[in-house]
Amino acid sequence: MERMKRISSILMTGLLCTLVAAQEDIRLQFDSANSAYQEGNYTLAIEGYENILSEHMHFESEYNLGNAYFKTQSWGPAILHYERAARLSPGNSDLKANLTLANAQVKDRIESLPSNGILDVWDRIVAPGRFRLWMLIMVLTWTLGFVALAWRIWSVRLENRRILGTSAAVLLVMGALSAVLVASTSQRIETSKAAIVMATESSVRNEPGASGMTLFMLHEGTKVTVLQRSETHWRIQLANGNVGWMTAEDLSEI
Repeated sequence: MERMKRISSILMTGLLCTLVAAQEDIRLQFDSANSAYQEGNYTLAIEGYENILSEHMHFESEYNLGNAYFKTQSWGPAILHYERAARLSPGNSDLKANLTLANAQVKDRIESLPSNGILDVWDRIVAPGRFRLWMLIMVLTWTLGFVALAWRIWSVRLENRRILGTSAAVLLVMGALSAVLVASTSQRIETSKAAIVMATESSVRNEPGASGMTLFMLHEGTKVTVLQRSETHWRIQLANGNVGWMTAEDLSEI
């Protein structure tokens, strides 16, 4: 029993040390990028934030990267990174305000279809930024659950066995639920279906390729849903339900 406790303690300590080291590395790079931003060197700030995001999901870097692009009036990249930040922290009020300001610069005005409230709540729960949280909870609850279960086996007193049995059951159920959330969040990350138009202007056609008939034009910063992909073209849908094919290089996934 003591050996299992030591192994559990070592695992948790190692996990916490890894998380602390990663956070410290992010903090140093983030401070450097912030200094460049405050000095008005937005090019250097953008480079710093993008270096962080190439290896980590980090809300503050996504948000500040959107701000840096906003300062340079690059509306497409600004909205792209605001949207990515919104997936990490959906309820941030400052982000919502800045995203609204950026969207006001977009030429296209598209009315959205009514949304499903339940799906909106689920999207917040399995936002990509919550992946580490659900993963940590899953590891912690499974570990403690099995420790409690093993302790119950070795315990002699009936009262302790009942308490440990109940605790183990609750922890293992929590571990199973968090595993579902980890899987759902991971799937959300891997199957992103939203994209931002990055080209100044791009044609939406009734079929992929230049031979297709142009249905309408979209402009930088417009948000679309990706329905289908080929090597060079993506089939997209607008918030109002209109669909068509666009050149893939004119879009960036959120």
